[in-house]
Amino acid sequence: MEHRIDRALLDRRVALHLIGVGGNGAQMAACLARLDIAMKALGHPYGLHVTAFDADRVSEANVGRQLYSPADVGRFKALVTIHRLNQFYGLDWTAHPVRYEDYQRARRMHLDADILISCVDSRAARRAIHAQVFHPHSNYRYWLDLGNTESTAQVVLGQAPKRTGSVEGAPHLPCVTELFPELLDETVPDDNRPSCSVRVSLASQGLFVNDVAVRFAAQLLYELFSRGGISEHGVMVNLDSKRSGPIEVDPKTWQRFGYVQATEEEAIHAG
Repeated sequence: MEHRIDRALLDRRVALHLIGVGGNGAQMAACLARLDIAMKALGHPYGLHVTAFDADRVSEANVGRQLYSPADVGRFKALVTIHRLNQFYGLDWTAHPVRYEDYQRARRMHLDADILISCVDSRAARRAIHAQVFHPHSNYRYWLDLGNTESTAQVVLGQAPKRTGSVEGAPHLPCVTELFPELLDETVPDDNRPSCSVRVSLASQGLFVNDVAVRFAAQLLYELFSRGGISEHGVMVNLDSKRSGPIEVDPKTWQRFGYVQATEEEAIHAG
């Protein structure tokens, strides 16, 4: 089974919100810049416009494991990353050194984009994003989520609940919180304490797990825009066993995760 791209994304500039510019997010931003160039080369009229959100500053523990240098320590991650990409590629992307939900609250409005990419490291942050995507007034089209532990990762491209497949009768692509509802469990504590050194940071998360997750995520978007469709909308990765497996666009595959396709109305009210 194949999911065809939402046709609305083919004839205008694609608005993309990137939440989190750390281990996954900084690399994802760099891949998005390359994707923007590729899309235009392949005939897309306008490419991407990315807005990054992250309230964190670069720490010494980030140097080496994330895409930051010693000179970046103390600076906002979002500003550093987007400024560099703008300078390097001649882009006009924007960055806000705040939490996504705080930015929305300050503007007193619901934020929307065509594609929302979450690169967050806590359940609380992912629950807040879920609430955004599943809000009755949401106009997001896709939610791409990247998550990882010390040696495993999952990447899931889903559709906001109001969106169905672009081909009549095509199934709704489930989001990460629909395939992994335990991410919404508020009784599970978060362990997202900042690391005080690179050595401590590496003890809790492998050096290259972010690289692998980001490349799979970028590949999904590249296939979606270059081929017009995807047969897999996610990937599960285990670096310890050196294995990866796709999440196919297939209701039978989703059932193995415990997800059963709901009607559009049921999906909207599930949030």
